[in-house]
Amino acid sequence: MTLDKLTTALLTLRNIPLISNTRLAAGAFCLAGCLLAPAGASAKEPAGGWDPMATISMQIALQQWSDPAGLPNITPDLLGDEQLQSLAEEAGKQAQAKYLSKKWGQSPATVRKYVNLAWAEADKREGLEPELLIAIMQKESSLSPRVQSRYGAQGLMQVVRRWHRDKLHPSESLFDPAVNIRVGADVLEEYLELAGGSLTGALAKYSGNARNYANAILKESRRLARVAEQAAAKVEASQG
Repeated sequence: MTLDKLTTALLTLRNIPLISNTRLAAGAFCLAGCLLAPAGASAKEPAGGWDPMATISMQIALQQWSDPAGLPNITPDLLGDEQLQSLAEEAGKQAQAKYLSKKWGQSPATVRKYVNLAWAEADKREGLEPELLIAIMQKESSLSPRVQSRYGAQGLMQVVRRWHRDKLHPSESLFDPAVNIRVGADVLEEYLELAGGSLTGALAKYSGNARNYANAILKESRRLARVAEQAAAKVEASQG
Protein backbone atom coordinates (compact mmCIF):
# COMPACT_ATOMS: atom_id res chain seq x y z
CA MET A 1 0.00 0.00 0.00
CA THR A 2 1.40 3.41 -0.92
CA LEU A 3 1.71 6.25 1.58
CA ASP A 4 -1.02 8.25 -0.14
CA LYS A 5 -3.43 5.32 0.00
CA LEU A 6 -2.64 4.68 3.65
CA THR A 7 -3.15 8.34 4.48
CA THR A 8 -6.52 8.29 2.72
CA ALA A 9 -7.47 5.15 4.61
CA LEU A 10 -6.63 6.75 7.93
CA LEU A 11 -8.70 9.79 7.10
CA THR A 12 -11.59 7.51 6.14
CA LEU A 13 -11.35 5.59 9.41
CA ARG A 14 -12.00 8.76 11.42
CA ASN A 15 -15.66 8.54 10.38
CA ILE A 16 -16.07 5.08 11.97
CA PRO A 17 -17.14 4.98 15.66
CA LEU A 18 -14.01 4.65 17.77
CA ILE A 19 -15.36 2.15 20.36
CA SER A 20 -16.45 -0.41 17.76
CA ASN A 21 -13.06 -0.27 16.01
CA THR A 22 -10.61 -0.55 18.88
CA ARG A 23 -8.57 -3.33 17.27
CA LEU A 24 -8.61 -1.59 13.91
CA ALA A 25 -7.43 1.62 15.52
CA ALA A 26 -4.56 -0.10 17.29
CA GLY A 27 -3.48 -1.77 14.06
CA ALA A 28 -3.59 1.50 12.14
CA PHE A 29 -1.49 3.31 14.72
CA CYS A 30 0.99 0.45 14.84
CA LEU A 31 1.37 0.43 11.05
CA ALA A 32 1.71 4.21 10.91
CA GLY A 33 4.33 4.12 13.65
CA CYS A 34 6.38 1.61 11.69
CA LEU A 35 6.28 3.80 8.61
CA LEU A 36 7.15 6.93 10.52
CA ALA A 37 10.18 5.58 12.37
CA PRO A 38 11.82 2.67 10.55
CA ALA A 39 14.66 0.89 12.28
CA GLY A 40 18.07 2.40 11.64
CA ALA A 41 16.79 5.79 10.48
CA SER A 42 19.05 8.71 11.37
CA ALA A 43 18.73 12.50 11.24
CA LYS A 44 21.49 13.09 8.70
CA GLU A 45 21.12 10.15 6.31
CA PRO A 46 17.69 8.46 6.61
CA ALA A 47 17.86 4.70 6.23
CA GLY A 48 15.20 2.23 5.20
CA GLY A 49 13.48 4.74 2.93
CA TRP A 50 12.46 7.14 5.72
CA ASP A 51 11.09 10.29 4.11
CA PRO A 52 10.81 13.46 6.29
CA MET A 53 8.06 14.97 4.19
CA ALA A 54 6.11 11.71 4.21
CA THR A 55 6.39 11.74 7.98
CA ILE A 56 4.73 15.14 8.16
CA SER A 57 1.91 14.02 5.86
CA MET A 58 1.28 10.92 7.92
CA GLN A 59 1.27 12.85 11.17
CA ILE A 60 -1.30 15.27 9.79
CA ALA A 61 -3.46 12.32 8.79
CA LEU A 62 -3.14 10.76 12.24
CA GLN A 63 -3.91 14.07 13.91
CA GLN A 64 -7.08 14.51 11.87
CA TRP A 65 -8.13 10.89 12.39
CA SER A 66 -7.67 10.57 16.15
CA ASP A 67 -10.68 11.23 18.38
CA PRO A 68 -9.92 13.88 21.03
CA ALA A 69 -12.55 12.35 23.30
CA GLY A 70 -11.08 8.87 22.98
CA LEU A 71 -7.50 8.09 22.05
CA PRO A 72 -4.89 10.69 23.13
CA ASN A 73 -2.95 12.74 20.59
CA ILE A 74 0.15 10.58 20.04
CA THR A 75 1.83 12.78 17.39
CA PRO A 76 4.49 14.39 19.67
CA ASP A 77 5.70 10.93 20.75
CA LEU A 78 6.23 9.59 17.24
CA LEU A 79 9.44 11.50 16.53
CA GLY A 80 12.67 11.59 18.48
CA ASP A 81 14.67 14.78 18.97
CA GLU A 82 17.06 13.96 16.12
CA GLN A 83 14.26 13.24 13.66
CA LEU A 84 12.46 16.42 14.69
CA GLN A 85 15.66 18.40 14.18
CA SER A 86 16.08 16.81 10.76
CA LEU A 87 12.51 17.72 9.81
CA ALA A 88 13.03 21.29 10.97
CA GLU A 89 16.25 21.59 8.95
CA GLU A 90 14.54 20.13 5.89
CA ALA A 91 11.72 22.66 6.24
CA GLY A 92 14.27 25.47 6.47
CA LYS A 93 16.04 24.38 3.30
CA GLN A 94 12.77 24.07 1.41
CA ALA A 95 11.67 27.51 2.57
CA GLN A 96 14.96 29.06 1.43
CA ALA A 97 14.69 27.33 -1.95
CA LYS A 98 11.14 28.62 -2.38
CA TYR A 99 12.19 32.16 -1.43
CA LEU A 100 15.15 32.12 -3.84
CA SER A 101 13.15 30.52 -6.64
CA LYS A 102 10.57 33.29 -6.47
CA LYS A 103 13.20 36.00 -6.16
CA TRP A 104 15.33 34.91 -9.12
CA GLY A 105 12.75 33.20 -11.32
CA GLN A 106 14.46 29.82 -11.24
CA SER A 107 12.98 26.38 -10.68
CA PRO A 108 12.78 25.29 -7.02
CA ALA A 109 14.56 22.03 -7.86
CA THR A 110 17.55 23.85 -9.37
CA VAL A 111 17.80 26.34 -6.53
CA ARG A 112 17.44 23.57 -3.97
CA LYS A 113 20.66 21.98 -5.27
CA TYR A 114 22.55 25.19 -4.54
CA VAL A 115 20.98 25.43 -1.08
CA ASN A 116 21.97 21.82 -0.29
CA LEU A 117 25.54 22.43 -1.44
CA ALA A 118 25.83 25.59 0.67
CA TRP A 119 24.55 23.80 3.77
CA ALA A 120 26.91 20.87 3.17
CA GLU A 121 29.95 23.12 2.80
CA ALA A 122 29.04 25.18 5.86
CA ASP A 123 28.72 22.00 7.92
CA LYS A 124 32.38 21.23 7.23
CA ARG A 125 33.61 24.56 8.57
CA GLU A 126 33.46 26.57 11.77
CA GLY A 127 32.30 30.18 11.53
CA LEU A 128 30.60 29.87 8.15
CA GLU A 129 26.82 29.74 7.91
CA PRO A 130 25.10 28.40 4.77
CA GLU A 131 23.10 31.62 4.47
CA LEU A 132 26.35 33.55 4.08
CA LEU A 133 27.42 31.41 1.14
CA ILE A 134 23.99 31.68 -0.48
CA ALA A 135 24.01 35.46 -0.04
CA ILE A 136 27.39 35.69 -1.79
CA MET A 137 26.09 33.54 -4.65
CA GLN A 138 23.17 35.92 -5.12
CA LYS A 139 25.34 39.01 -5.06
CA GLU A 140 28.07 37.60 -7.30
CA SER A 141 26.10 35.73 -9.95
CA SER A 142 22.34 36.04 -9.34
CA LEU A 143 22.49 32.25 -8.92
CA SER A 144 23.78 31.72 -12.47
CA PRO A 145 26.36 28.88 -12.49
CA ARG A 146 27.69 29.58 -16.01
CA VAL A 147 28.36 33.31 -15.70
CA GLN A 148 31.89 34.69 -16.23
CA SER A 149 33.16 38.23 -15.71
CA ARG A 150 35.65 40.07 -17.91
CA TYR A 151 38.23 39.60 -15.13
CA GLY A 152 37.90 35.82 -15.32
CA ALA A 153 35.69 35.28 -12.28
CA GLN A 154 33.54 32.21 -12.87
CA GLY A 155 30.43 30.52 -11.58
CA LEU A 156 28.07 30.99 -8.67
CA MET A 157 30.58 32.58 -6.29
CA GLN A 158 32.67 34.21 -9.03
CA VAL A 159 35.98 32.56 -8.24
CA VAL A 160 39.05 33.57 -10.27
CA ARG A 161 40.90 30.39 -11.15
CA ARG A 162 44.36 31.89 -11.62
CA TRP A 163 44.24 33.28 -8.07
CA HIS A 164 43.16 30.04 -6.43
CA ARG A 165 44.76 27.21 -8.39
CA ASP A 166 45.89 25.60 -5.14
CA LYS A 167 42.26 24.97 -4.22
CA LEU A 168 41.38 23.24 -7.50
CA HIS A 169 42.26 20.04 -9.27
CA PRO A 170 43.35 20.66 -12.89
CA SER A 171 40.38 18.71 -14.23
CA GLU A 172 37.79 20.59 -12.15
CA SER A 173 35.58 23.31 -13.60
CA LEU A 174 34.41 26.35 -11.69
CA PHE A 175 31.20 26.18 -13.71
CA ASP A 176 30.34 23.06 -11.72
CA PRO A 177 28.20 24.33 -8.80
CA ALA A 178 29.62 21.78 -6.35
CA VAL A 179 33.22 22.74 -7.20
CA ASN A 180 32.49 26.46 -7.24
CA ILE A 181 30.76 26.54 -3.86
CA ARG A 182 33.47 24.40 -2.29
CA VAL A 183 36.25 26.63 -3.56
CA GLY A 184 34.31 29.80 -2.77
CA ALA A 185 33.87 28.59 0.80
CA ASP A 186 37.60 27.77 0.96
CA VAL A 187 38.44 31.28 -0.21
CA LEU A 188 36.14 32.92 2.31
CA GLU A 189 37.50 30.72 5.10
CA GLU A 190 41.05 31.74 4.14
CA TYR A 191 40.10 35.41 4.13
CA LEU A 192 38.46 35.04 7.54
CA GLU A 193 41.74 33.76 8.93
CA LEU A 194 43.69 36.60 7.30
CA ALA A 195 41.20 39.12 8.74
CA GLY A 196 41.60 37.73 12.25
CA GLY A 197 38.09 36.33 12.31
CA SER A 198 36.44 39.54 11.13
CA LEU A 199 33.58 38.60 8.81
CA THR A 200 33.27 42.16 7.56
CA GLY A 201 36.98 42.23 6.75
CA ALA A 202 36.83 38.85 4.99
CA LEU A 203 33.85 39.93 2.88
CA ALA A 204 35.58 43.18 1.96
CA LYS A 205 38.60 41.23 0.71
CA TYR A 206 36.38 38.75 -1.14
CA SER A 207 34.74 41.60 -3.04
CA GLY A 208 37.95 43.52 -3.72
CA ASN A 209 36.83 46.21 -1.27
CA ALA A 210 33.59 46.93 -3.12
CA ARG A 211 31.53 49.61 -1.40
CA ASN A 212 28.71 48.36 0.88
CA TYR A 213 29.37 44.77 -0.21
CA ALA A 214 29.76 43.36 3.30
CA ASN A 215 26.62 45.09 4.57
CA ALA A 216 24.57 43.79 1.65
CA ILE A 217 25.80 40.22 2.17
CA LEU A 218 25.18 40.27 5.91
CA LYS A 219 21.70 41.74 5.46
CA GLU A 220 20.70 39.08 2.95
CA SER A 221 22.19 36.28 5.04
CA ARG A 222 20.09 37.39 8.01
CA ARG A 223 16.99 37.43 5.82
CA LEU A 224 17.71 33.88 4.64
CA ALA A 225 18.25 32.77 8.23
CA ARG A 226 14.85 34.18 9.23
CA VAL A 227 13.19 32.35 6.35
CA ALA A 228 14.64 29.05 7.56
CA GLU A 229 13.93 29.74 11.22
CA GLN A 230 10.28 30.55 10.59
CA ALA A 231 9.77 27.35 8.61
CA ALA A 232 11.55 25.28 11.24
CA ALA A 233 9.47 26.86 13.99
CA LYS A 234 6.27 25.75 12.26
CA VAL A 235 7.49 22.16 12.18
CA GLU A 236 8.49 22.25 15.82
CA ALA A 237 5.17 23.83 16.80
CA SER A 238 3.29 21.06 14.98
CA GLN A 239 5.00 18.60 17.32
CA GLY A 240 3.65 20.31 20.39
